[in-house]
Amino acid sequence: MKVLFKGGLAAGLWMLCSAAWAAPVCADFLREAGDPPAVLEFVRCESAPQDQGAPLTATYRVKGRDAHQVERYLQRHWGVQGDLKFACCGWETKGFTFYREPRSGRGYQIGMGSEETLYNRREQWPKIGYFYVTVVLYTEEI
Repeated sequence: MKVLFKGGLAAGLWMLCSAAWAAPVCADFLREAGDPPAVLEFVRCESAPQDQGAPLTATYRVKGRDAHQVERYLQRHWGVQGDLKFACCGWETKGFTFYREPRSGRGYQIGMGSEETLYNRREQWPKIGYFYVTVVLYTEEI
């Protein structure tokens, strides 16, 4: 009985340590999952453990002149649906797209939008300073 208890305790501690070891951390999620365009610059990753879902949010930016290339990359490799649309004061995807990365099994929400701008035609994108890509990984169930 003592051996069974000690074995169970050891197995439980091992599982607890393994789970803590495997917990996701802030990172450049797009580069971890593949090969994004070189024009896409990783800016930062922020952790918000106090928020619902304890999200890790990676932020990227791309110059307006290269935004179309990143838009197509997100559509082809991450399943972002449709082209960016101009709404009020900037360009944006229609909400966030959910994507499950096959190798890790992790689920991400991805969106893209421009900084605030009055340029409302796609041909004017080179005049826009930056577009931003946001990738969110929730580390807890929502």
